[in-house]
Amino acid sequence: MGANLFLFFGVHALFSTLPLYITALGGSPADNGLASWAFSLAALLMRSPAGFLADRWGRKPILILGAIFFGGGPLAYALASNVPLLLGARVVHGVGMAFFVTAYQAFIADLLSPGRYGEGLGLANGSSMVTMAIAPMISEWVAREFGFEVLFLTLGAVGGLGLLATLTLPRQESRTRGRSSGMREALRRPEVRIGSLGMALLGFPFGAFIVFLPLLTSARDLGGAGLVFAAYALSSALMQPVAGRVADYWGGRRTALAALALICLAVTGLSVVATRWTLMILVVLLGIGQGAARVGLDALVQGSIGASLRGSSAAAQYTAFDLSIGFGSLGLGLLADATDYSVMYAAVGGIVLLGMTTGLVMGEGRKGAAS
Repeated sequence: MGANLFLFFGVHALFSTLPLYITALGGSPADNGLASWAFSLAALLMRSPAGFLADRWGRKPILILGAIFFGGGPLAYALASNVPLLLGARVVHGVGMAFFVTAYQAFIADLLSPGRYGEGLGLANGSSMVTMAIAPMISEWVAREFGFEVLFLTLGAVGGLGLLATLTLPRQESRTRGRSSGMREALRRPEVRIGSLGMALLGFPFGAFIVFLPLLTSARDLGGAGLVFAAYALSSALMQPVAGRVADYWGGRRTALAALALICLAVTGLSVVATRWTLMILVVLLGIGQGAARVGLDALVQGSIGASLRGSSAAAQYTAFDLSIGFGSLGLGLLADATDYSVMYAAVGGIVLLGMTTGLVMGEGRKGAAS
């Protein structure tokens, strides 16, 4: 958990400062979008190899490799004197995140006993959300008082702590290591397909929140977005361990479906929100729903497969999540341009409702087939 916390600090700290740095380098708004895509595309392309290698070579070598690039990424930003070099640094950072996060899911699942996957994964993953609540504010202060170079060196030092924490992790030898067939084999399992589809569904509201909420608050004069992001992150982080225990008792699929209903309510509410207090309540509900749904889906997948496919299964889930955020945000942006944010957030609520209804129907169909 300590390694996860330190390494994600460097990612979340850049939410509020990297666009300013790109502007300082002479970049345009389009360059900001390109920098986001460089990071996301690198992570997307490397998730499948990361899962395959984590299953074939073992978790720790991939965790260390990921921590080197994930933690050292901010140091590469300090060396970037122009936008093209910065894009290269973003690629390195994205590759590191893909390797570390994919192997981390499998590593944690290896430590857990049957019936405890939800609780364990909820505790392990919640640490990364804590940094989202504080890192942007800290990075803004450091950049303002000391400059971007000091900021990136500081984040590199924090990433170094993450690497040191990774090096102290035990090396887990798996009897099934070396037999993995990769993500294609993982996707043959129905639970992995359900988990991946569920994560794809979660990408729409998450992308709508991260990308468009600051624009929504500005358009409706609802105040700054910094505290809103903090409320989301804290509610999600605090909910994940609780939701994990619920998933262990109630089942990951049921937990995820209930959480999706809450997400549907929250994002639909964002389409008509008019006051700051209502916004904060809706964002807290969204954070609770997103955290619970993620834990439920993680528990469903990791609790249904053997050790030889855990890395590839995690890769399948989070590849679907990345794709949904990227392409979903693009489509939602076009919809917002053509209409307004009310229609866009209402559309997200409709997508979640449709996915939740489909999940209920599929579940009933499987019960009927079993009987």
